[in-house]
Amino acid sequence: MDIKTYFSEKLSALLFLEIKKDSKINDFVVLDDIYFPVRTNEIIQKVKKKEDFDNIPVNLFIEGMFYVLGADELFKYNKEYKQIINTIPNSIGFIKGVIFKEIQNEKYEEAFILLKGLLTIEESLDNYDKIFLLVDKLRSTNIMFKDEELKLVESAKKITDYSKPYLYESLIFNTENKHDLALIAISNYGIKGGEQTVEVIELKNTLQNITSFQKAKELVPNNPKAALKILIPLMEQLGDKPDIYYHSAVAYRNLQNYEKAIYYLNEAQAIDKDLIEVVNEFGINYACLENYELAIHYFRKAFEVTKSIEICTNLVMCYLNVKDLDGARMHLEIAKKIDPKDEIVIQLENLFTEGK
Repeated sequence: MDIKTYFSEKLSALLFLEIKKDSKINDFVVLDDIYFPVRTNEIIQKVKKKEDFDNIPVNLFIEGMFYVLGADELFKYNKEYKQIINTIPNSIGFIKGVIFKEIQNEKYEEAFILLKGLLTIEESLDNYDKIFLLVDKLRSTNIMFKDEELKLVESAKKITDYSKPYLYESLIFNTENKHDLALIAISNYGIKGGEQTVEVIELKNTLQNITSFQKAKELVPNNPKAALKILIPLMEQLGDKPDIYYHSAVAYRNLQNYEKAIYYLNEAQAIDKDLIEVVNEFGINYACLENYELAIHYFRKAFEVTKSIEICTNLVMCYLNVKDLDGARMHLEIAKKIDPKDEIVIQLENLFTEGK
């Protein structure tokens, strides 16, 4: 279900009572027949008490109007509802009390809709602060509210020197693993004067570490020295994650420092012994050191899990280097079954053909 459908279902639970033309609500005169909304649960209570509908307090209508304003910004009578709300003394204070009770009763979705309606009447920083807390809590348990939070973020950004939307934008991006965008948002939060709480500082530091790590990973293939300048200092913060040691090992292998690469692979395996990419990397480094027996040991372990054509052809090469032609032929046949058109497989097949 999308959020629009969800709100439509919420609206369908309201009872709309017809108010005739020329009726007067405080200083507001109804110019045409109109329907006033009442939240159904309030009507049910009145029915149980056998009260006359004609004696429904105007506050129940006001509550219903705020609810409609929050649930459907394009509702037919929104203009009239806003005019009526503005003629009723203390309507804003009343609805704030209703919202407070809904939050106390942990009816967060109802409170959110009413608070969203309140924002259409009173667009204050205090109301934004409250609705951000609510919608972020709702998003954490129901992704459907993400779009609502993002809409509020964009709306609140129009307020000069208001920092909160950038904080919540950062939280959303962070949960979506868009760490570079999350870092930009949390930085903007600081620029706008956002409070530097322990949680905010920790989030910013975490995002800086993650984005630096991502940059380093991108540098590993073509600029391993630059990658290591980032990776090695990051080990102090990310030392409990095997990935940082694995990528450092790949960088050292690209620099042909195979012993150092193996050192970092051991560090990675000490944290997680089941990472197949680490097992395969061991094989590559030992093959580079011409320790083919040990390379075969690791490649076989990796191939059992991945059935990778690349690992299989690496095994063929290692068996050839230890003069085990039977092992080489056997794994070449396996490789041909995986992908007979693979370029390395074709080259190895030609090598065997020429050797006959």
